[in-house]
Amino acid sequence: MHRGNFSLPRPGLSREKNLVLILLAILVALVLWGTFWWLMRIVLFVVVVYIIYQVLKQYV
Repeated sequence: MHRGNFSLPRPGLSREKNLVLILLAILVALVLWGTFWWLMRIVLFVVVVYIIYQVLKQYV
């Protein structure tokens, strides 16, 4: 019976891969965090404009 060369992954490569994945996750989180607050500002602006519109519609 012939055994293949099955070697365990080298720890150095695994560590580098994990580091890259962690940095990528942090980058994505920062981008999404910035996008989240940008969208919240737009939603807040739309809500304020709508409230002002409703108030003016009642009194004018």
